[in-house]
Amino acid sequence: MKDFQNHKLYNPRDSKAPESLAEKLRMYRKKQHLSLEQAEEETKVRLKYLIALEKGDYSQLPEDVYTIGFLSKYADFLDASKEELIRDYRQERGSIGRPRSITLKTQVKESRVFLTPRIIILGLVFLGLIGIIGYISYSIKNFTSAPNLELSSPVTDQVIRQDNVEVVGKTDTGVTLKINDQVILIDDKGNFHETVKLQSGLNTIELRATNRLKKETVKIVKILAEY
Repeated sequence: MKDFQNHKLYNPRDSKAPESLAEKLRMYRKKQHLSLEQAEEETKVRLKYLIALEKGDYSQLPEDVYTIGFLSKYADFLDASKEELIRDYRQERGSIGRPRSITLKTQVKESRVFLTPRIIILGLVFLGLIGIIGYISYSIKNFTSAPNLELSSPVTDQVIRQDNVEVVGKTDTGVTLKINDQVILIDDKGNFHETVKLQSGLNTIELRATNRLKKETVKIVKILAEY
């Protein structure tokens, strides 16, 4: 930072008292033997703006809000009255009592969509095609993947004290279901319910679901019958 030097304050009785803002800025700076380059380095205000202030060339200055900020920093650097210099600036530039406002102009474009019979028909056709494609994809997936096979009862490693067990579950429609190589009927929702005869001791129940592409899903349940 620069070492501020004591300077003689402006006396309004002086015969050669500066009248304009530019004259006052030059007077303050020269009395302290300071250069514009020093001012730029200390205030971080660009040299061209400092020169414009000292020349009173307001056409080279930015908006008031920025210029007043520059002037405030320059006044602190010169150890001068900010209030006085800002007042002079506003009077000379004709902005006193007239705050600048920023008006945002938003242009809204109204878009109109007219539904004609042609557009409605094309939309319905498009939706129909989407539905057909979805159904075909679903069917292909079902045919090319192994069928689902869910077993509700019995639970594997279960101990049963009777000579039969109810086998209950669900699979995909259109598959062939076998329990211990015996074909079992399923309803139109894929549900099945079959009574399986048990022998005393350990029994193995094999469920095998096969679709039209010979994809299989197998589940094995072991039941201990004690009777």
